[in-house]
Amino acid sequence: MTFDEVADELYGLDPSDFVAARTDRQKQARSDGDKDLAKQIGALRKPTIVGWVLNVTVRDAEDDVTDLLDLGEALREAQQHLREGRRPAGRPSGATLRTLTKQRQRAVRALANRAAKIAEDRGHPIGEDVGREVTQSLNAALSDADIADEVRRGRMLGATEYSGFGPMGLVSVDPEPAKEPEPAPDDTAEREKQEQRARAQAELDDAEAALQDATEALEHADHRVDELQESVDALTEQLEKAREDLEATQDARSEAASEKDASTSRVRNATKRLDRL
Repeated sequence: MTFDEVADELYGLDPSDFVAARTDRQKQARSDGDKDLAKQIGALRKPTIVGWVLNVTVRDAEDDVTDLLDLGEALREAQQHLREGRRPAGRPSGATLRTLTKQRQRAVRALANRAAKIAEDRGHPIGEDVGREVTQSLNAALSDADIADEVRRGRMLGATEYSGFGPMGLVSVDPEPAKEPEPAPDDTAEREKQEQRARAQAELDDAEAALQDATEALEHADHRVDELQESVDALTEQLEKAREDLEATQDARSEAASEKDASTSRVRNATKRLDRL
């Protein structure tokens, strides 16, 4: 079990399974005697719903993502050559750049729609806000090679945007980090503070993700309660109708029983009169 194997597994899971799976892998690393790996796994942050959508899209629509990112590379190359004011033989022209730009708009829209369908098929329909952030992140990947690599890796933590200077902050999980040297004695306090801050941030991320999961679960439960209440109301109405029908039938039975008794008495009296004749 390696860090990259665990990271690839975790960031392809359903958001509700992330924390439990991370804990299991961390325990497994500890039982294997690999404390460094256990620490690295424990530091992995749960992705937001946007990060999760991007990650599963990379896994479920790999060819489409590759095509989009290849288009981004072609666009960046065309833009670079136009900025340099030269166009060597075989290089893209301004017309080609305009064509690529139109292709970009269509490709981003198509992949964003595909991402929404993938999320829905996995049981997590997304709203307009999430869809907008997914589109924003795909556009950022087209604009910046580093962001494209982040998206392609499939370990996004959340949405990203392109500012002209690369990705804004930490947006994904890097490959297995290199072993860090022991800190100098004077750096110990600062390092401990940074580690505490990182743990606190990870706890906050998990809490926010758990809140989002709980909110979605509550909405689903509320919807289910409404459905069941409608069923209960319908069944209650049917029960009341059945009770009314039962009472009416019982009354009719009583009348029929009385009629039978009267008719039986008449038959008996008529029989006696006939016998006397």
